[in-house]
Amino acid sequence: MRAAFFTCALLASALQLCAQQTSNYPPVSRVLDSMKSSNRMEREKAFGEAGELLQSDTTKSQDADRLRLAIIELLVRENRRDVKAKVGAEESPLADGVVEDEEESDYYSRLIGFVADLNDARAIPALLGAANTGGMATRGVARFGRQALDPTLVQVKSENADLVEGALWVIRDILEYRLATDPESVHRIKGALRSALRSPEFGIRLSAMGAIEYLDDREEFVPMLKDVAEHDSVKLSGQQPDYGGDHGEFYPGRLQARQLLRKIANHELPPIDRGLSPSEYEPVKP
Repeated sequence: MRAAFFTCALLASALQLCAQQTSNYPPVSRVLDSMKSSNRMEREKAFGEAGELLQSDTTKSQDADRLRLAIIELLVRENRRDVKAKVGAEESPLADGVVEDEEESDYYSRLIGFVADLNDARAIPALLGAANTGGMATRGVARFGRQALDPTLVQVKSENADLVEGALWVIRDILEYRLATDPESVHRIKGALRSALRSPEFGIRLSAMGAIEYLDDREEFVPMLKDVAEHDSVKLSGQQPDYGGDHGEFYPGRLQARQLLRKIANHELPPIDRGLSPSEYEPVKP
C-alpha cells in the first residue's frame, strides 16, 4: 500500500514538473499568430519564442515543422517590408514605420541567419528575397546547388535591380563553391550572365562581372568585357581617377572590367573560400 502511494506521489511530482517546464513556453498557436502581426516588435518577440520552442524537447515534431515554416514565411514578409522601406515612407507607408534602426537591422540579420541555418529547401525563395543583404543569404541558397538554380535564374530576370543583384551574388557563390558544374547548369548560368552584363542597370553589370570571375572558361566573356571596359557610361565624380584610362576620369564599371580582363590574361585565379569552411558548402541532396 505504501509502495503504491509512493509511486503515485512520484508520478504526480513528475507530471507537475513536466507541466511547469512546459508552461515556461508560450503556446505554439499564439507564437504562429504573433509572427503575422503588423507590429514589428511583436513579430520579433514571436521569432525569439519560436526559436526557443524549436530547441525544446517538449515541442512535438509536427509543431516544430509548423514553426520552421512560419519562420521562413516571416522572412518573406520582412523581405517585402524591406523593399517597401527602400521605396520610401511617403510612397509606401508601413503599418509601423519604415525607419530601420540598429535594433531592427539586427533582428532582420538574425532572422536571415536562422533561416539559412535551417538547411531547408523550402527557404530558397525567402533567402533569395534577402540575397542582396550579403553572404548569409546567398550562401544559404547556393548550398542547394542545382536545386536552387531555377528560382535563382528566374530572379535574375526580375525588374527589381536589388533582387537581380542578389541572384547574381548567389550565382557567384554557386560557381565559387562548384555546386552546379554539369554542362547544362553552366550553360544556363552563362546565358544569365551575358544578359546581366548587357543590363542598363549599373549595379547589375558590376554583379555580373563578380560572378564571371569564377567561371572556368571565362575567356568566352573577353569580347563583352572589352566593350564594357571601353564604353560603360557610369562616371563617378569626386573619386580618385583611374590612371589606366578614361582621361583621368573615374568609370568604376570600366575599371572593374579592365581588372577582370587582366586577371583572365594572366590566368590569375579568383579568391576562393572567403574565410569559410568548405565542408559547409557540399551540395545539399534534394
